[in-house]
Amino acid sequence: MKLRLNRYTAEELKEMLPFLAAANGAAAAVLAVIGVLTGFDWRVFSGLAAGDVLMLANFVIIGFTAEKAVKCRDFRKARSVCGISYGLRYAGMFAALAALTAFGMIQPLAAVIPLFFPKIWYTFFYVRKHGKDEEA
Repeated sequence: MKLRLNRYTAEELKEMLPFLAAANGAAAAVLAVIGVLTGFDWRVFSGLAAGDVLMLANFVIIGFTAEKAVKCRDFRKARSVCGISYGLRYAGMFAALAALTAFGMIQPLAAVIPLFFPKIWYTFFYVRKHGKDEEA
């Protein structure tokens, strides 16, 4: 079975990437200023990079899950697919963050920051879209 992003997930990711890059740059700048004031720790930036990887992996897995759930003919099966994916995604993210933290490779708070970027983007995207719909 060949895994390939569906068209909708790829388009949404492409539309979201400029915001994600800007948000990541802003987070890195804020963390750099905090690092200058409190003492530099390289694990903050490796944590930010690890969070980016986890965020992108999470988004892609959600896309695969949504595609699989839509193809299910039974509602209960689709709900089960989504629930299992949800549990496995968060267990995997927790395990990855815990292992990287345990080995002293990341600062966990910095790694969690990028996980909120898609939520922020969706909030502003839909508020902006809703505002345009009201004006039309």
